[in-house]
Amino acid sequence: MRLLPVTYICVGILTCVATSPITYDDVRGTPYTVGYDHRAITINGVRTMLISGAIHYPRSTPAMWPYIMKMAKNQGLNTVQTYVFWNLHEQKQGILDFTGRANLSAFLQEAANAGLFVNLRIGPYVSAEWTYGGLPVWLNQVPNISFRSSNDAWKRLMRQFILNIVDYVTPYLAKNGGPIIVAQIENEYAGDDRAYVDWCGTLVNNELSSTEIPWIMCNGLSANSTIETCNSCNCLDDGWIDQHRQMYPDKPLMFTENEGWFQQWGQPISIRKTSDVAYSVAEWFAGGGAYHAYYMWHGGNNYGRIAASGVTTLYADDVCLHADGTPNEPKYTQLSRLQHIIADRAEVLLSQDSIRTTIPYWNGKAWANGTSQFVYSYPPSTHFVISQATSPLFVLFRNQNISMNDHSVRIYDDNMTLLWYSADYSDIASNTTELVPVVVGPLDWQTWSESSVKSNLSVISSPNPIGQLNITNDETIYLWYRRNVTLKQASADTILRVQTRIANALLFFLNGQYLGEFDDHNHQAGSAEAFIVLDLSHFNSNQQYLFEILSISFGLFSGVYANTFEQKGIDGNVWLDGQLLLDNTTETNFWNHQKGLIGEYLQIYTEQGSSKVDWDTQWTKGINQPITWFQARFDLDHLIREDKNANPILLDALGLNRGHAFINGNDLGLYWLIQGICENNQPCCCQHAQTNCLKPTQRYYHIPPDWLRPKNNLITIFDDLGAPSPGSVGLVQRVVKSSKINDFFL
Repeated sequence: MRLLPVTYICVGILTCVATSPITYDDVRGTPYTVGYDHRAITINGVRTMLISGAIHYPRSTPAMWPYIMKMAKNQGLNTVQTYVFWNLHEQKQGILDFTGRANLSAFLQEAANAGLFVNLRIGPYVSAEWTYGGLPVWLNQVPNISFRSSNDAWKRLMRQFILNIVDYVTPYLAKNGGPIIVAQIENEYAGDDRAYVDWCGTLVNNELSSTEIPWIMCNGLSANSTIETCNSCNCLDDGWIDQHRQMYPDKPLMFTENEGWFQQWGQPISIRKTSDVAYSVAEWFAGGGAYHAYYMWHGGNNYGRIAASGVTTLYADDVCLHADGTPNEPKYTQLSRLQHIIADRAEVLLSQDSIRTTIPYWNGKAWANGTSQFVYSYPPSTHFVISQATSPLFVLFRNQNISMNDHSVRIYDDNMTLLWYSADYSDIASNTTELVPVVVGPLDWQTWSESSVKSNLSVISSPNPIGQLNITNDETIYLWYRRNVTLKQASADTILRVQTRIANALLFFLNGQYLGEFDDHNHQAGSAEAFIVLDLSHFNSNQQYLFEILSISFGLFSGVYANTFEQKGIDGNVWLDGQLLLDNTTETNFWNHQKGLIGEYLQIYTEQGSSKVDWDTQWTKGINQPITWFQARFDLDHLIREDKNANPILLDALGLNRGHAFINGNDLGLYWLIQGICENNQPCCCQHAQTNCLKPTQRYYHIPPDWLRPKNNLITIFDDLGAPSPGSVGLVQRVVKSSKINDFFL
């Protein structure tokens, strides 16, 4: 271990700061202490500037983690933060899993290898646009439970999971020389159960005190034993900083989520301007912030079925590092420049409290005093000149007439040399990548249909349709509902009415013939009602048929509160042409429920499972046929770039409709070629513009490099709606052409 010489400047009484910023490289492998004062988190008693970003370990793969950590360190981060996902680690009650993408210890080790501290946000409720906010569905079956409240069952299970995680990560705590310096309990608690919040604080004070690190609570009620932190687009402009200083004068300013936002199916890609993020981050450090985290810094991908209701497979793509791992320019470099300046001047910034001084602005006739133009000065070397105005103007500072864009920050040294300007990044190229095909020729598909064989999977019978999660326990997103029906009048405009759920799809079949579908893809929870007009004119009245409904979950809503339980599938009754499909007397007309797909059960997307069905090489028979599987093999072109982290390989799903794609047995997640419909109103939250109008919300799907091999890769597609043109599917590599990312670290 190499220790840098550290000298101290003492300001006032017992307040000392280091002349060199502390990084994990300085303390790795040797026990060290973590605390805080009103100004910053302290390492071995030394105030430390923490520049952080959120990276969620399951939204990437172990082979990607070293690359992502290197990119984070190079861009100027010295800390990463991640949630811990309960329903990832404890899918079945009492059985903990830390393998593959759930290998949290390996993720922590890669952070340590890169010289990065860690903020571990255990929760265990995390929200995060993650299915059910990270809570395992088996909690629904616990008697008398109420989530996130002073409920005995909830507190017992929450406590046990947190203690399990703390025990697991103990080797990585600061007291053992590891990178974990901060942890979080609960997440964005907006309820009013003060007793529950106090219980969280008691847990931190008592059983979690052995961690010997500060604990935080964010964006809601916080316990006295924790540090309250901000989640926002701008924690200075919205008044959070002033409020925090009044309420908690002895605790530092910590910004855990500077929002990059996420994408939803059926919407265009929304973006946040680079200038706005830069303005927000610079204002934060100017105003005295000593911990800042991008949410996300790298969003990654919702592989498998981890996405919350209505959320796309790529997650928070418009942040510093794209979902596929390529730098998002000019955002990546512009913020890198700022972060290196902040790190270089951390000693001066942390040695004193921030003081704001208003400065004049030119009103068109004279210099006028206002409240939206001011400077934060940190003598002897750093000055943040800020304009919160909504239009460009001139300000006067140190007898200099300075041009300011709307909502902008300039940083000067004491000689009034401009170090950085939030609104100017014109020298950074934004178009830095190109897509290159990596598979020669079209894929040679074969096909197999779910409807081609009679299911021999077990069923559960009931006179009423049963809620999906009660049967699947969220181990699959598919549930079949089947029963016999006698058509009263087979007409071309038969009305089908189904009580269902938000973020759920229903496919309808009669005697195996596809009739149509309903979907709701909102990022919400609750009940929905499907009204579908079916053409049954080619069937016979007064004749009995097998009626089937395939329910498909688009994820569980990530907002989970006390006394709320999510459900999927049919949530009530079904009416066909006014006839209620309910029969309490005749068991032959009961609803039969089948969990999952036959192809899932046989795992036909794997090498071993593929041989368990008879594939048809005349794959064009599967075109536009719902609930159909396609499979092919491919070799990667020998001309591809070898570094598939820096130059990622993507599935081009053009020609498909909606379903799941598998590479060598690994689930890439939900693909959907649904169009993004742009709206006239302002995009949500921190976003400023919409792109890709009337184009697929997501066309390209990232393939982790550790899921690929040079030759004989197995690709499997399950398209529930019917693929119109599978022959158009391809694989491409995103090649980075040029970038300014080496500004600071070559």
